[in-house]
Amino acid sequence: MDMKKIIYLFIAVILAISLSGCGRSNIKPQKSVYVTVFHAGSLTIPIRQCESEFTNMYGNNIHFLDQSAGSVEVVKSVSELHKSVDVIGVADYRLIPQFLIPQYAKWVIQFATNKLVIVYTDKSKFANEINSNNWYDILQRKGVEFAYSDPNSDPCGYRTLLMFKLAEIYYKKPGLYRKLVHSVSPNNIKPKSVQLIAGLESGELDYAFEYLSVAKQNHLKYINLPDELNFSNPALKSFYGQAKLELKNGKIVTGAPIIYGITVPENAPNKEVAEKFVGFLLSDRGRKIFEENGQPFIKFVSNVPMDELPEPVRDALQNK
Repeated sequence: MDMKKIIYLFIAVILAISLSGCGRSNIKPQKSVYVTVFHAGSLTIPIRQCESEFTNMYGNNIHFLDQSAGSVEVVKSVSELHKSVDVIGVADYRLIPQFLIPQYAKWVIQFATNKLVIVYTDKSKFANEINSNNWYDILQRKGVEFAYSDPNSDPCGYRTLLMFKLAEIYYKKPGLYRKLVHSVSPNNIKPKSVQLIAGLESGELDYAFEYLSVAKQNHLKYINLPDELNFSNPALKSFYGQAKLELKNGKIVTGAPIIYGITVPENAPNKEVAEKFVGFLLSDRGRKIFEENGQPFIKFVSNVPMDELPEPVRDALQNK
């Protein structure tokens, strides 16, 4: 091959490489999608685990923006503050019909349960004495600091007060509700139940009322309450319903089994991805994640017929 042909071949190779490079530079990276998930504090760990696996499955361009709060604040963020949210998850499914349906959302899925417990540490006063039969006496002892979350913003808080009312009946102790409420320092009441963990770990609190899932996820000791008081048994729905509590906004909450709810608001900015994520959360993999975190699934219940649910959610329900 003469020198002239060698030069032409060299130029052709350079041009091919150059054109190939230009072609690659014109390929735009897949657009990032930011999905906002606003949920109860007790849902934080299982939801984040679901988000991580969902991202691995559907692409790293999906980014979740989490925000946790008391469930009442969660629904009010949409109904009163009109925030743009993709997924709503609450610790009391009844809040979604109450605040969001039909104006802000069309459907809700009842999907998981929990139970109320008393958490404590080795440093808690009388930790070696407290049990499911004497807890109410221990909490009233001098120097004992206990806490619950704000009943006006967090279901765990109003469930605690409802439980105090039921305890009067169960233990046959008239006036117990008033005594327990008066025994707690107002400074110990926080907007959401998971905020009480820091007080326990620092020793500022001796006891706190939490969900079993929160106790397990934070490796805390806990006292199991009787089924009549922990809101875990659907068969005791009538007993739970004896307790009623009026909140600051004038609404009345009634004792009922703990059931979590989830939905996608009508104005969700990334509705398609949000619906697909809820479908994943309700899948067998999501079920395992929630069970491992102490929040077992229940038989799914929807407020609307199956054909009115988004396809990914419908598929998850039909596969059960």
